[in-house]
Amino acid sequence: VKVTSMDFTDMIQTIQVVIKLSVSNVPVAQKFYTEKLGVKVVPDYTINKGGTYEKDSYIQLTNEGMEHKVALGLYKDIDEPLQPEDTGTAPTFIVKDIDSVRQYLLSEGVDVSDIVENTSDKGYIDRFAFFSDPDNNTLAIRQNMN
Repeated sequence: VKVTSMDFTDMIQTIQVVIKLSVSNVPVAQKFYTEKLGVKVVPDYTINKGGTYEKDSYIQLTNEGMEHKVALGLYKDIDEPLQPEDTGTAPTFIVKDIDSVRQYLLSEGVDVSDIVENTSDKGYIDRFAFFSDPDNNTLAIRQNMN
């Protein structure tokens, strides 16, 4: 069966997107994401290699109401946190009030950048702030202003 680009587009519209993040310590990463960001573990997809989350272990996380859209996959494939300059992917959480969310993260001890504002070529304004998890994976919060 030959799949065309149109067929592929139709197929991926019904499948969940999982953003894989490299982690060196699954329990530490899980604690950060569940306690600081409030996401939940999807136990059906947990792989606990060796009973102590050894190499190739995996935990999938999702947000209430997003179970069938986007999830984060914490995958034990590094032995130590990444160097900050080694990360390029930045899962971005769209929020209603970036100032409040940024303040909350700061109160939880998360180091969050100042808010930056971007304007698209068509005049749409977004405000962003960036932070990192314990393995230096870059994450972002974004508020769409119009």
